[in-house]
Amino acid sequence: MDIIKEIQLSKNDFIIVLESASLKLPYKTMQDKYVIDISSLNLIDATKYAILCSTYCFIKNFKKKICWLVADEEIKRAISILRLKNTEQKVIINKEAKMAS
Repeated sequence: MDIIKEIQLSKNDFIIVLESASLKLPYKTMQDKYVIDISSLNLIDATKYAILCSTYCFIKNFKKKICWLVADEEIKRAISILRLKNTEQKVIINKEAKMAS
């Protein structure tokens, strides 16, 4: 398991710097939130990255909320149980509707 060294926000991506590589999570800005698709990640990774990125944005006083697009209700519950004030989660029903919500 890679240790997260740093989280950066670039113009188009949340960049998670790990010990051995970097993970880019592309985002779209919609009104008052960042919309990030993590539906391809498993329960552990999706929860870990959502919590760490949300916390990073909270600490840095980002004004926008983060909307995490997740694969299923189980991942949605795992993230929402922490009641992070700057996040919301939506389950992707199908790939066509992914970025439309």
